[in-house]
Amino acid sequence: MTINERSTCVREQGALAVAVRRALGCAYVTVLSMTAPLAVGTAMAQEQAASDVLQEITVTGTRIVRDGYEAPTPVSVLGMEQLSEMATTNLADSVNRLPALAGSVSSHNMSGNVSSGTAGVNNLDLRGLGATRTLVLLDGKRIVGATLAGTSNNGASVDINSIPSALVQRVEIVTGGASALYGSDALAGVVNFILDKKFTGVKASVEAGMTTYHDNDTRKFSLTGGTPFAGGNGHLLFSIENATSDEIRQNDRPWNDAGYQLINNPAYAPGNGQPQLIKTFNTGLSQATRGGLITACTMAGSTTATQNCALRGTQFIEGGQPIQFNFGPIISNPYMSGGDWERSRNDQLQSLTLDTERTTAFGRASYDVSDNTTIFTELGWSKTRAKNHHSLQTFDFGLNIKRDYAFIPDDMRQYMVDNDIESLTLGTTNVDLPPVAGDNTREFKRLMIGAEGNFDLGGINWTWDAYAARSRQEALQLAPQIRVNANYAKAVDAVRNAAGQVVCRVNDVNDPSYDAAKADPACVPYNVMGVGVNSREMVNYVTATGMAEQNLQQDVYAANVSGEPFSSWAGPVSIAIGAEHRRESVDGWASALDEATAFFAGNWHASHGKFNVTEGYLETVVPLAKNLPGAESLDFNGAVRYTDYSTSGEVTTWKLGATWSPIEDIRVRLTRSRDIRAPNLGDLFNAGQSGGSNFYDPFYDTFKVINSRTTGNPDLVPEEAETTGVGVVLTPRFIPGFALSVDYYSIDIDGAIASLGSQENINRCFQGVTQLCRFVVRDPVTNELLTVGNQPSNILQQKATGYDVEMSYSFSLSSLVSSWNGDISLRALGTYFDSLKTIDTQTTVEGAGVNADGGGIGLGTALQSPRYRYMVSATYNLDPITVSLAARGVSSGKYNNAFIDCSTDCPTATTEHPTIDGNRVPGATYYDLSFRSKLFDSGAEVFAVVENLFNEDPALVAGGRGGGFYNGQANTRYYDRLGRMYRIGLRYQF
Repeated sequence: MTINERSTCVREQGALAVAVRRALGCAYVTVLSMTAPLAVGTAMAQEQAASDVLQEITVTGTRIVRDGYEAPTPVSVLGMEQLSEMATTNLADSVNRLPALAGSVSSHNMSGNVSSGTAGVNNLDLRGLGATRTLVLLDGKRIVGATLAGTSNNGASVDINSIPSALVQRVEIVTGGASALYGSDALAGVVNFILDKKFTGVKASVEAGMTTYHDNDTRKFSLTGGTPFAGGNGHLLFSIENATSDEIRQNDRPWNDAGYQLINNPAYAPGNGQPQLIKTFNTGLSQATRGGLITACTMAGSTTATQNCALRGTQFIEGGQPIQFNFGPIISNPYMSGGDWERSRNDQLQSLTLDTERTTAFGRASYDVSDNTTIFTELGWSKTRAKNHHSLQTFDFGLNIKRDYAFIPDDMRQYMVDNDIESLTLGTTNVDLPPVAGDNTREFKRLMIGAEGNFDLGGINWTWDAYAARSRQEALQLAPQIRVNANYAKAVDAVRNAAGQVVCRVNDVNDPSYDAAKADPACVPYNVMGVGVNSREMVNYVTATGMAEQNLQQDVYAANVSGEPFSSWAGPVSIAIGAEHRRESVDGWASALDEATAFFAGNWHASHGKFNVTEGYLETVVPLAKNLPGAESLDFNGAVRYTDYSTSGEVTTWKLGATWSPIEDIRVRLTRSRDIRAPNLGDLFNAGQSGGSNFYDPFYDTFKVINSRTTGNPDLVPEEAETTGVGVVLTPRFIPGFALSVDYYSIDIDGAIASLGSQENINRCFQGVTQLCRFVVRDPVTNELLTVGNQPSNILQQKATGYDVEMSYSFSLSSLVSSWNGDISLRALGTYFDSLKTIDTQTTVEGAGVNADGGGIGLGTALQSPRYRYMVSATYNLDPITVSLAARGVSSGKYNNAFIDCSTDCPTATTEHPTIDGNRVPGATYYDLSFRSKLFDSGAEVFAVVENLFNEDPALVAGGRGGGFYNGQANTRYYDRLGRMYRIGLRYQF
């Protein structure tokens, strides 16, 4: 299908072309419509031949309707045709393939998140700035966020599972600040899901898929219908959808066999020329095994454990049998390389994906009460359940096992007596206890009523809309059979009473420490020395189910009016005005054990809070020149929004933009804006959740498993950003069907809301930042770490600069050789991250080109992204068959830009610049093949998709220091961990 470039917006001609004439800010938009296989480029909006019926589309880049206007803000669009080709089980997976989206969270890459409650959420993250800075809209209207989890966990962003994907006509992505038009959260851009509200007929689809490893079975079914009524004055619409995806319970992929880990080099000393950090294969734990490992002894009369002990290296296996554990030649606690590493490794046990089931229902009714007024109502509902059977093991690295512990083998106890050993230090991953797991159910409800239309005033036609909407997210979070720390401590302290029975010490009346007030008749002794040596009764005593519910509610009342009240010599001047009032609140409850922070993980706390915001905006488009030499067109676009938050007061955002076409083939665009992101409910009111992790204590150069807790901060104020965009769009008439756009962006955020991270709070306390020591809680006697806290503040400055490139070329093969049939559409998109800085008073972290987790160095919430991401596709259409091949990938990068790469003759490492024996992380390219064919004239279509066609492994990334031993690959948001995926399906429409 060729594209005639004679109009300022692309005119696409042919029998299947869809008309687009009146565009809401035709922003050189890529409209990938149902009938155009690949009409692409941030450059284009389509306009069909005059004989066709005109249709109006919504473009998110502006609120003003204007024929032939191209807004300065770049907008990309995924149409129904492209979404059908991708045929992903979840809509978010399709959108996240666009290069401008970097690091979004999905059920494939955040399967281990329990305490934050975000497991199973699918969100969108523009520019790598965090999903909370990407505003997600449904038909231009807000919906409530997914969970209460704060900024660092992207939990307050919209869950794409709530969108009725079977009705999505297209997805519009504004890659620039849009707060002046849409308010808070649009700092990085806007993703707007546009529904086909006039769909008529019935359509259904069914599909199934699995990986090449015969797991992660997926199934999806949808049924959609629409019909006019009352002689065409009304329209009814409904859609239901159900999708499931099976869990991959262990990371047993071949690429994860290496046991690859980033560790502190035990041979490093300042000035000895060795790197401070090294990457090792065949790496497991040096401090724990599945059934317990003795790592040190404490002699009688001493308070300090020593590794100079013959019992060190005794491990306990099935049935409690003690055998020798062989430590590897490289030991860097809590890790080692070599030896019996496979007996102690734990990273391969984590579930690779979640077990998810999603059901979505949507209904809409509209009625024309007059020629110029339509009323409508919408009902939306979705329910998603995401289960994770293995997030991590309940690990302990430093259990103190006294000599009278009931389960010590007799010969070992005698050895302890003979050698004056008072106690043992034992590490275990507690394989007899259930692993930490999560079971999250989210139920989304939405009701909207509204009206829209037009009216004449003073001879001017105005369009208007008004609506009221309530959306609610009810999240039930379960952590089944999580260890209760107090019960565990009592059960582990087991002795034999006077009758020779194994009992908990708290219940032994003959023990000198016995206190009747502390006795626990329910206590069941726990044997930490062995595998399969404990009863179900013991497990039931030591564990309980963590439980909490969070109810987030958003009420929105909004009205908008737009028109063209007068004209300049170059054309009509357009304005749009509107107002919005929004109320957001959270309430919930948590179990008594959660509130008491009694668990190893989870430990949710009931949160309560609310805020409201009132805002109004004005936007205008002013033509400045038209059809002049050197100025085919010149338009100015400006917007301003006043906002008043009940929690933080007033703020004003604005946008200035211009588009200039010196000739018809070239368009230059420019924007400058001030954008904001106000603190969300989680940032403000999160009462906290906490979980166990392995933290490094620089005061004693040791790792310790402790709980960390993150809470909200009601004193936060909105982030403010200055955003600049400059771009050029080329649509040369001498290459029909070709379009190219290149855009530069710069985003400078002040007062960015962030938590430094629990580990960073410890590190900076050690460095002398005393105000952060309040987060670090220690035992008043031993000074050992007990807990560490975390709280968001307006503490950072963040800067992002880069380039977006988009190219499309569509042509008929007959234009090359007259006897050839079919059409070819080519598309290429790329985003280059020039800089992605996170700055505070102590340090600056450059995150552009970082493909891993930063190696545990720098700010815990630092922005990061590979240097560039890309997607290239080619589609061949020969009715009734369409075949498409796409390549998507990321560039190679580094573990951390601050690292100094060296293997020998290394300089002395510093806190800011550690040395490492190899700082490169490989990139990856994945190919996807899709095939579709219509079945005669039946309205049916079969399709097949193969993702990751060549079964490309993810980049081999060394697990991060600290708790990385149970996380598998250090950073998985940029790589495909599942392998080749097959999907087949059938669609039918009548």
